[in-house]
Amino acid sequence: MIKFSYYVALIVTLVTVQAARVNAQQFGVKGKVLDIETYQPISGVSIKIANTQYATSTDNAGEFSITLPEKQTEYVLVSTFVGYDTDSTAFNVGASEWEYVPVVMVNANSTLEEVVITRRRERISEAALLAERKASNLMLEKIGAQELSRKGVSNAEAALTKMSGVTKSASGANVFVRGLGDRYNSSSLNGLALPSEDPLNKNISLDFFGTGIIQSIGVNKTFNPAIGGDVAGANIDIVSKELSEEAFFEIGASAGVNSQAVKATDFKRISGTNWFGSLQERTHSITDLSQYQFKNSWDPKNVKNPVNSSFSLSGGKKFRIGDGNLDVFLTGNFNSEYRDFDGISRQTLQNGNILIDQNMRRSQYNVSKTGMANLKYTFNNNFIAFNSLYINDQMQDFGHYYGKHEAINIGDKRLFQRSYVVDNNLYVNQLLSKLNLSENWQLDLGVGYNVVNGIEPDRRTTNLYERDGIIRVLNDGRGTDNERYYSDMFEKGWTAKALATYKFNNDDNFDRKIEFGYNGSTARREFNANIFVHNLRMPYEVDNIDVHFDDIFSGAAQDAGRYYLETLGSTLNPYWYKGDKQSHSALAFGTYQFTDRFTAVLGLRYDKVMQEVTFFTQNYSSDLNGPSKIDKDFFLPSLNLKYVLTDKSNLRTSFSKSYTLPQFIELAPFRNTFATYKSEGYPDLVPVENYNVDVKWELFPSDSELIAVGAFYKQLKNPIARTEMPVAGNTVSYRNVGTTAQVAGAEIEVKKNLFKTQTTHGENVLSAGANLSYLYSMQDLATSPAEFTEDESALQGASPFLANADVSYLFHGRKWNVTSSVVFNYFSDRIYTIGTRGFNNIVEKGVPVLDFVANASINKNWGVNIKARNILNAAIELERESNSGESIVLESYTRGVDGSIGVSYKF
Repeated sequence: MIKFSYYVALIVTLVTVQAARVNAQQFGVKGKVLDIETYQPISGVSIKIANTQYATSTDNAGEFSITLPEKQTEYVLVSTFVGYDTDSTAFNVGASEWEYVPVVMVNANSTLEEVVITRRRERISEAALLAERKASNLMLEKIGAQELSRKGVSNAEAALTKMSGVTKSASGANVFVRGLGDRYNSSSLNGLALPSEDPLNKNISLDFFGTGIIQSIGVNKTFNPAIGGDVAGANIDIVSKELSEEAFFEIGASAGVNSQAVKATDFKRISGTNWFGSLQERTHSITDLSQYQFKNSWDPKNVKNPVNSSFSLSGGKKFRIGDGNLDVFLTGNFNSEYRDFDGISRQTLQNGNILIDQNMRRSQYNVSKTGMANLKYTFNNNFIAFNSLYINDQMQDFGHYYGKHEAINIGDKRLFQRSYVVDNNLYVNQLLSKLNLSENWQLDLGVGYNVVNGIEPDRRTTNLYERDGIIRVLNDGRGTDNERYYSDMFEKGWTAKALATYKFNNDDNFDRKIEFGYNGSTARREFNANIFVHNLRMPYEVDNIDVHFDDIFSGAAQDAGRYYLETLGSTLNPYWYKGDKQSHSALAFGTYQFTDRFTAVLGLRYDKVMQEVTFFTQNYSSDLNGPSKIDKDFFLPSLNLKYVLTDKSNLRTSFSKSYTLPQFIELAPFRNTFATYKSEGYPDLVPVENYNVDVKWELFPSDSELIAVGAFYKQLKNPIARTEMPVAGNTVSYRNVGTTAQVAGAEIEVKKNLFKTQTTHGENVLSAGANLSYLYSMQDLATSPAEFTEDESALQGASPFLANADVSYLFHGRKWNVTSSVVFNYFSDRIYTIGTRGFNNIVEKGVPVLDFVANASINKNWGVNIKARNILNAAIELERESNSGESIVLESYTRGVDGSIGVSYKF
């Protein structure tokens, strides 16, 4: 080890000495100057670096560049022009040789208030993101906080659905990217991997991340060594918001309604919860099965005036400490939303005969609380930052299903009711730093500690059945039709990155560098579930379905001998599974710009992955069946090429290999029961190997406009899919369904200003954006014992056609302005579950979504927003075709239209 360290130190010393002999590399600042009211470029502006002799002026396009002699803590760019207020903009020359700085200038006679000017400055950052995309050597798409606000986006998940090739599943399982679902994507915060708060998913629910904590969202659909190798669809990286001004404090509030919830006369809230999201109990208190000690009622309560609400606070201040600046940014948000789902639920035989046909009604209340602190200290062109994030997201849901249920006897009806709460808590703490050790050497460092605690306290399930006019409590002999379920999931883990960059000096000032380093992560998850079943000693009749289950299953009824309480598994010991994962990666990639137009990025990542899942569940034990183990070495090459066709267009290609690990829940054979099906993991899943090819052409007609056309191809070895299994109870599981799968498609993306009109108060602009995606997918279906109906199938979740579009209009008044946007999203039919045993695939029908949002700035400090979401209120449907060719709707419901109005005040 000592010899190894000696040789490493010797190599680094020799490289550094050699680098010192090379001429100094050029770097500096570039940018564009725009009028704050008209958004038009200004030529002839005098640009100077404060307290230096370095100066220039803008050209006819309003653009400028200044070469700087050295990197220092902070430069100040001073812009002056006759008839305009002088503008001073601070900047640092960071990781890149050239820093892009957009400058906006205010006419001396402008009547715009300060807050309006501030918000228009922020709007310019949309152009800055496009400029960053244009200059990048990698295929990276970004959406910033200002574009999110303009499109009425409230969280990261909704933001992604505005990007090409991205849709959200109606089932709520996060997003699909190019037809690839949750298991094929990865998520990170500030470049460090994030865990999932939900044991059912790999990725964290992105709707946790409200726009109040988002600076920007980057979507990388092509692999490179800097991102984790466990990805095939996209890596989604959220950059947390930082302080962008000297000091501010802002408060906001909004109120709204859901069209179905507000009209419901019997909207339900389950017992043990409240409006704020507090819980009466977080775990059970049963120590003796002969004593009925549950705190919550079986029966829900009615809610009056189900009004959605949101409250936010944010503020920050810049402090001068020593030779650097300390930026402090704090934000907090509370949000509550009521939802009412009204529809049907069915199950059929292969020939289309309907066994179950029930009316479905769900009352759902969601409450989330978010807090974030960001502290960033900048010194000598370096920074160190601490980011702490807390998210609590809670869903309260009461489901009522009643109607035909002939799975056992012709003519039967059944009432299924379920009350449950899912309460998820996420704690993220990150320490980040970027250090410029010299003109050539840079370090990018980060370490994070994440804690997730997700609980489902007291899920209450009850069943009645009606046969020959008599209504009885359903009892299958084990009491599982009437149960209380408690589960908790606790996960903690570390994530780290250390990336060193060495930039090679050259006379042409081309981008030539090598980057190498380490990524690592660990995660340990513990999941426990206690299931308390109520087993009737004899049949129990009731007068009607509007029965109070508190009277049927009570302590007094237990003492009287009506039923007995027991647990599934060993007495009071939970079912459980434990997951341990370690991933350690060495990575290196080099960037070589051959000419002023052609650049290549060649990389290699080595991942050592060790994962083990142990379990004790309803039907399996790792002590008897053995644990699920994965111990793999992955070598992941990548090549990204960029050719600058003109000053406004690029051609890009990418080739790479990556992999996809099975999720803990997909491996653990724990059987979870839902309203119409059961799910269970499969311990023998193996990782998927992914081979990826992309090509893209980009045109940037102006700073705020984009036209891009791309195509991609993916081959997946041993793809994983959700499928029905040939066992009783309509059980869904996971399998490596075949040897290969193929995905190919094309994407078109457009951002365009349609027309502009000049007024005395500013320029009014009508702009539009759209992206369209076509997707082809096919996979072999060969794995037993799934007994697939077909030999091949499209990928689960892959829509052949996706469309996202928006139209925005910016209008200026004397002391106010308003931006109105209409946003449309659509995905076509796609496979929800792959069919087996003669059943055809279950298909999720295409859903169009139309939203409207208007944001206004009024006078000096006020902001107003109006939103209408899901205006079309299209039905969400699952459908299956019978063997005779008849299409039968298995599930259908509507979510209602959401409307809200909000105000904010900035001090």
